[in-house]
Amino acid sequence: MKDLSQQPIIFTGKLNSVTRPQAQQLAAMLGAFPQTNMNQKVKYMIAGQIEQSMFETLTTRKIRYAETHRVEFLKWCIWRLQQKNYF
Repeated sequence: MKDLSQQPIIFTGKLNSVTRPQAQQLAAMLGAFPQTNMNQKVKYMIAGQIEQSMFETLTTRKIRYAETHRVEFLKWCIWRLQQKNYF
């Protein structure tokens, strides 16, 4: 499991299970450093659903970055909670 603790992260796309502010707050509570803008400090990107027409290719720089730095955010949250003995 990649640990997002003490790491600058950013969210992109539509998140299905929580709002972006809720996800940022949860990430911060569990030790990550949520960023609001993409910058050189960002180490991990959490990508939600990206709205594109079926003929458009997902070629944004953020998506290419996310594909190479893949992390499952909710699994990380559960893992961090288990580490902190919340379960």
